[in-house]
Amino acid sequence: MPIKISSWSALRILPSSHTNPVFVAVGGKPIRASKKSAMRCLAGVDRCWSQKEPAIRCAEKDETRGAYDAARGVSEDPR
Repeated sequence: MPIKISSWSALRILPSSHTNPVFVAVGGKPIRASKKSAMRCLAGVDRCWSQKEPAIRCAEKDETRGAYDAARGVSEDPR
């Protein structure tokens, strides 16, 4: 499959397998995500936190919350 712009690709085997992404730079240009894609990632981080947070040990909660906050920081305010 020809790749015309810098992007990532992954292989999927239905119904349950998915490879890690392979990042491809075309013409030395960076990969640019759309705002919609970034917002979907942010929603995924928030959903993951809401599902995992109740099971995290109290002693580990602050450190774990910091990791999720860092992930949110990468996804917020995409331009």
